[in-house]
Amino acid sequence: MNLKAISDWLQFDLSLSWALVARVWQAVSGPITLWLLLRSLTVPEQGLYYALQHVIGVQPLFELGLASVLISQAGSAYARLCITNKPPEPNVECSNSKKSSHELMWLARASLKWFTLVAGLYLVGGLLLGWQVLHGSSLLIFDWRLLLLMSVGLSAISLAVSPRIYILEGAGEREFVYRMRLLQALAGTLVMWISLVGGLKLWAIVAVFAVNTAFSIWIAFGPRAHRRLSRNDEFESRAEPEKMSWLSRLGPLQWRMAILSAAHYFATQTLLLFVVKYHGETASAPLGATLTIAVAIQALALAWAQTKFPLISAKQAAGLREESGTLWRQTTIVSASLLVLAILALAALAGLLPFIKPAWTPRFLSPWLILVLGIGFLANHFFALQSFYVLSRGARPLFVPSLTGLLCTAVAVWLGGWAGGVAGVLWAYSLSMMCVTLPLHTWAYLKFRSR
Repeated sequence: MNLKAISDWLQFDLSLSWALVARVWQAVSGPITLWLLLRSLTVPEQGLYYALQHVIGVQPLFELGLASVLISQAGSAYARLCITNKPPEPNVECSNSKKSSHELMWLARASLKWFTLVAGLYLVGGLLLGWQVLHGSSLLIFDWRLLLLMSVGLSAISLAVSPRIYILEGAGEREFVYRMRLLQALAGTLVMWISLVGGLKLWAIVAVFAVNTAFSIWIAFGPRAHRRLSRNDEFESRAEPEKMSWLSRLGPLQWRMAILSAAHYFATQTLLLFVVKYHGETASAPLGATLTIAVAIQALALAWAQTKFPLISAKQAAGLREESGTLWRQTTIVSASLLVLAILALAALAGLLPFIKPAWTPRFLSPWLILVLGIGFLANHFFALQSFYVLSRGARPLFVPSLTGLLCTAVAVWLGGWAGGVAGVLWAYSLSMMCVTLPLHTWAYLKFRSR
């Protein structure tokens, strides 16, 4: 099999290369960032750093799962629209549709209004959660309060403008979005390094969020977004009149995704928060450092699938069901293999750490706990891939089995963190994801595929 055949089998394109380079950069720069963090922060400061990151990371809970919905809807609309008289993706038929163009502009306006409201709720919720988790911190009260306010505030701005980026991604601008995300990752990492070397310690978080917010605003409202999503009064005066309502258009998908997004957050994103709450910053430090690497690994594996999602949605909208299914199976094989190999490598590296850098050994999880965490991550990875495929077909999420499994995992994580500390929360997460959540979702997914 030659290189071209491999490239064709993987459905590799330029937009994917930008996304993968961004993930590779995170993987390469991650160890340097981690080294600077361990060098610059004490163990309690390290624990507080990761606690702040996880509090700010409550954003997906307020995003209500709309990212995938907006990408899917924009991809479906763009598949029916020829702007340059060429198909937006290979083998996808499209037609010059005023209705489709109107739909894209409507999605951009309506989602921006909705996410502005959501960003305000996130600002309040993030501050309240941060206070609840961190108010017993042994570090200076003034420091973490101001850090929390500025970090959550900047993250709220990014959340408010994010829907335009999702719609751009679905509307044929994947290459531009992923290229800008790469530049964002490069700039954010460099700012983090300069801040840590310069002695800013935990204030490096604020500096990085300021850079990320500036990039998000540029992507969402820059020239490319303006050309693609801005209102065209001449066009709209000739467009077929149609009343579109957020609740009627996206409501059936959104309320299910909102509930599932909340359940997924509590099941998968609260491991460190429970350890901090019940056992303190020092106990959470090794979990935070290891989770940072593991999450970057999972993001790299998911990047392959996420960049294919708009293409698969477009193929589904064009009626190319068989091609879409083949591409999705190939994508699943590649992304899952990347995740497994990287987790094994991380566990092996942790096993060698006592011989390489004995002083850092207590700051990371032991190899066997990393493998336990990897089991949960693999189950969560397959859960996400199955959900992506269901959404790509324009179908509603597999609500009942997803919610049942995720709630079971959320309760298990809470009890494990409260009673068993780091080991308890990891075993509870991984066993419940692998033995309850994934089997329930897979059963429903296979029924859906057989229709």
